[in-house]
Amino acid sequence: MNPSELSQQMTDALQLDSPPVSLAFVDEAPSDVPQSAWTAPSACAFWKRAEQGLFFAPAAAHENCPVGMLAMGFPMDESVLSALNDFISGMIDVSYLSNGESDLVPGIATTRKGILYGPLSQFPEWPDFTLVWVNARQAMLLEEALGAVFWNAPDKAQVFGRPACGALAVAATENRSTLSLGCSGMRTFTKIGDEKLLVWIPGSELRTLSKKLESTMRANAQMLDFYRQHQERVSNAV
Repeated sequence: MNPSELSQQMTDALQLDSPPVSLAFVDEAPSDVPQSAWTAPSACAFWKRAEQGLFFAPAAAHENCPVGMLAMGFPMDESVLSALNDFISGMIDVSYLSNGESDLVPGIATTRKGILYGPLSQFPEWPDFTLVWVNARQAMLLEEALGAVFWNAPDKAQVFGRPACGALAVAATENRSTLSLGCSGMRTFTKIGDEKLLVWIPGSELRTLSKKLESTMRANAQMLDFYRQHQERVSNAV
């Protein structure tokens, strides 16, 4: 199965209303992929734009979002570092972050010069990470397929909040899928609905997802049939 086929399987099985989007850390755009001239207001704004097609965004295009720069591991010059300090200080001043959290915001260790963004269906090869926007039901099914909710899993599911880009950094550093509730900044810049959560899937898990998703959907269909029959029996017995 290739990325396009998996994207279609995920969209159909989970009934997604937004296509899975992906990113890969690279040093330059492939020859047939345009470079974005857009300087985004935030790093996460690129995630939504990635639904429209493949593009390359250099590190500098992310500089309006110093927290995103930190999370994505891009080098920062003095002006961006100063902006980052201002952002963090402002978050602490309004009690959005605590003093003890400011040094714990996760970041990716990378020396790449930019990111290739786009729909999973258009990626020429397996991406580094894939983002899926999900509601609660879809999140449960996807987390089951990823093995994140098994009681005997070595790393049970964890849910992250602010900043939403931190979930990507955790997925990278721990090489496992992560679920984020989505921060207020992410909802502002992506315009994503309040009912949506986001799941980041590293490429290593993406390659093995197809069969697991198929098995999960089959099991849930069988359990749904069982629960409906059970409900009917109990209701008729009353």
